[in-house]
Amino acid sequence: MRRLLLCTALSGLVPLSATAQERSLWDFVNPDRIVAQMVQYGLIAARTQVDLTYGDLSVSLLEGRAAIEGLGMVLPREMTGAAPCPIAFGTVEILVDDPMSIDRVAGRMSLRDVGIGAECIPPQAMPLRMMATDGQVRIPEIEVEYDYDVGSAGLLAAMRTRVEDMAALQLDVDFDYLWFRGEEPDFEPVGRLRAATLMVENLGAWEVLAPILPPPLTNPDEAAAFVTRMVGSALEQQADGPLPKPAKAFVTELAEGWAAFATDPKRLVIESGFAPDQPRPIDGDLVAAIEDSPLALIALLEPRVGTDAARERDLIDPGLVRRAWTDAAGLNMSERREVGLALLSGDRAPRNRALARDLLTPLAEAGDGEVALQLARALAETDPEGAYAQALAAGPTGAPGLRGLLDRLEADLPFATRLRLQSAAPEPGARDLGAPTSELRARAAAHLRGIGAPRSLRSALIYASVAAARGDRTAADLLERIDRAIPSDGMANWADVESEAAAIATEAWLARETR
Repeated sequence: MRRLLLCTALSGLVPLSATAQERSLWDFVNPDRIVAQMVQYGLIAARTQVDLTYGDLSVSLLEGRAAIEGLGMVLPREMTGAAPCPIAFGTVEILVDDPMSIDRVAGRMSLRDVGIGAECIPPQAMPLRMMATDGQVRIPEIEVEYDYDVGSAGLLAAMRTRVEDMAALQLDVDFDYLWFRGEEPDFEPVGRLRAATLMVENLGAWEVLAPILPPPLTNPDEAAAFVTRMVGSALEQQADGPLPKPAKAFVTELAEGWAAFATDPKRLVIESGFAPDQPRPIDGDLVAAIEDSPLALIALLEPRVGTDAARERDLIDPGLVRRAWTDAAGLNMSERREVGLALLSGDRAPRNRALARDLLTPLAEAGDGEVALQLARALAETDPEGAYAQALAAGPTGAPGLRGLLDRLEADLPFATRLRLQSAAPEPGARDLGAPTSELRARAAAHLRGIGAPRSLRSALIYASVAAARGDRTAADLLERIDRAIPSDGMANWADVESEAAAIATEAWLARETR
């Protein structure tokens, strides 16, 4: 509480850019200003822990951006356990992909012109100190990307950095599920890890470090044996006995991977070795075990070490892509699906949405709901009408996230357009409408939601009308929901559809009741 009062008081000392005569009420309630003030409070609060200064602060909620220029801090001895550690950032920028999204949190944080004092680097990282100039290790940019799906709790995250003429580093993690449990400040992670990859690319660091490394470590003929002895011995001390099987496998992987790197020192890749469709559970106990010993991390990841990544080895056949490019008509449905999905996402092949759409549309029209859903998601921003048509086709799959996608697309489409596209749904026939009442009710609900059947207000109205006429109260409630789904400016378009649906429902009801 004392810290909050102090920060609030000090924030009042920060001069405002406008004079009292120039200010308006909007200046005080402007959302950008309010958020900027909150960030400012956070920076001032941080001064209770570290020395901190900054040059400028800007916020734009519309763009989903916040930036701090000229941020500098000095970590005290109490935090470093050694000498004070100065760190400077030319720019800290946070970008959010869609500030209005309620089911996805995605964006990136960029740290540019980073300078880390040489005194911050511990003695065991002496090679890193050799990269310092003018007492600082300079990093042009560090970028962190994140994409968190709120519904599934899945997280994709990546960190990339590059030191000119030295090295580039990239870390990617893929969580099938990730969240935290417990009470503050003792939150513990709980999740399932699908994959993790660390990639280090040599841009000149090897040429600098090789002369000071032990000669066997740089000799391709001796590297594997040297790494086996060195790393194996270190891990045995951690194990306090014979190495567990995963650790033995890792030593072999590392030895062979390092030997390959020493032969052609361009890139070293360490990645998880288990299948992504069999994610590994993570909890607080595991994190504590990893902090105590690298053996726990090795057992979790079962790392593979080499000079290329699994996703690079899994590239789609270039010949198949060439055939799709020059003779798409010659591809069978399976080939269309494989290359089309790859081109649509840009995963395993260069992204080409136009060609992917041509390849995949026949599959979606033939009832491949997964393909239709992927097309809908890809087209949502550039072609809402085309995306809506594909999302309707995906209805029978009942795929997660489909209902939310339909609702968001409808917000950008005129009601008349929605009705026109929904008319592609199969027409209920006499046999369909002669089904048991419970089945009619279920079909009406499915068409209304667009889950389990294509979304169609017309079809939903027909099924619900027949079921309600048979005395089903839930179907009567569905009729009210359908009425509420019609916008006030769409009544004229709906009138003819409602009249046709009433005629079909009445005919079906009379045919059954007068038998």
